[in-house]
Amino acid sequence: MAISLGGRIQWRMRAPFHVQFHLEKKEEPLKIPSDIFLGGQVVRVFRSDGRLGSGDRVRFKIWLCQPGDEQTGPAFIHHDAYTRARYVEAYLHGQPPDCELAGYEFEVLSAPTDEPTMTVTQLQHFTVRVPPPAKGQSIQKKSWWKRLLSKCVDRDS
Repeated sequence: MAISLGGRIQWRMRAPFHVQFHLEKKEEPLKIPSDIFLGGQVVRVFRSDGRLGSGDRVRFKIWLCQPGDEQTGPAFIHHDAYTRARYVEAYLHGQPPDCELAGYEFEVLSAPTDEPTMTVTQLQHFTVRVPPPAKGQSIQKKSWWKRLLSKCVDRDS
């Protein structure tokens, strides 16, 4: 499921938790594709309502797959990205340690960072503000078919 840019901004703004955690991987072979839990120990807290702090454990469910095996709906991670990942930054909600992704907002990292790599401001830079028409300025007075006919008449003259 695709989430609009505005929706993603809202998820980031409203999520009670924004953290980075050290990704813990199990040694057992993974079935691909399948649901797995991404989880580990929190190493950076950028936002919390007090229920989640550095050193706490966190996890959330995600679809692990190969490119082309993505499902419509759940958040996913490709197996290659999962294999390379050491840390995860995510916006979360729920009751720690069992959380859910807020609007599919997560990113895999090779190392933790002092500053967040995913911010609300980062997404707001992509929004386009279209100014309203100036007072007295009309957007279109003629319907589309009248404009088309007038162009055809002008061309034939």
